[in-house]
Amino acid sequence: MTVPPYRPISEVAGARAERVLVLTHGAAEVTAGVMPTLISILDARGVEVAATAEEAAKHPPLAERTIMEPTDLRGDGSDLVLVLGGDGSILRALSREATTGAPVLGVNFGRVGFLASVEQSDLERGVTRALDGDYITLGLPSLKAEWSEGTLQAVNDLAFLRGGESRLADLSYSVSGEPVATVRCDGLICSTPVGSTAYNLAAGGPTVSWRVKCFVLSFIAAHHLDTRPLILAADEKLTVTNSAIVGDCDVLADGVRIAALPPGRSITVGLGGEEVHLAIFPESSFFRRYREKFGRP
Repeated sequence: MTVPPYRPISEVAGARAERVLVLTHGAAEVTAGVMPTLISILDARGVEVAATAEEAAKHPPLAERTIMEPTDLRGDGSDLVLVLGGDGSILRALSREATTGAPVLGVNFGRVGFLASVEQSDLERGVTRALDGDYITLGLPSLKAEWSEGTLQAVNDLAFLRGGESRLADLSYSVSGEPVATVRCDGLICSTPVGSTAYNLAAGGPTVSWRVKCFVLSFIAAHHLDTRPLILAADEKLTVTNSAIVGDCDVLADGVRIAALPPGRSITVGLGGEEVHLAIFPESSFFRRYREKFGRP
């Protein structure tokens, strides 16, 4: 019997772009020099160039183009989000455009660029391929956390870190209602497969192929010799409780502090966030990126 290959939530062939929303690195000077070249490439292909008001303020050539909100993007393949930046910029774009279904393609202007499909040196060829629809869009899961204060979402990871003057965090966790352990540590990280190559990797957690629908629990400087990372199924729920007598834990979503978790309070995390849409070239697989970005020379 032939076993069909596992697929992520969705995998869709690209389409010829009619409109491109340009997003860039937070520091305007990083991409200012390449902006005339990029606009020339887009104009030569006859596509509509769009930008947010924020991007138009950063890059004057974009102020003369269509100004739009990311929520106005179309998810039928005619709109493409082109991000010139590092992994952080690409993550922010994925999060902002998740609900529209528009694919996000990254051009690496950062240090690692694990999520980027195009390098600066290959800008014209890479962008032209994308405009012609020569890519696939992976629909990838994101995290959703629920607690008494509301909900949080994260594309990469949610981290719970010792806060203030606390020397350690006391964090208890359970999976789908079943208590597992209380761990004294500097913090713990819940990551998606996309986020497994970021903070989770630095903390010694496992990297996970983008085609596996799961999430990862890893620990930061755990004071237990038997503490190991866990990989949780897509339908399981992780509940994290601050078990300390005093001292809040900081809650970070994709590296940004969102809230504090007081003693005795809990947050439940699972793969309930919006699907995000990453455009990649067929040959630019997870394992090729893994080899090129993290492999030994």
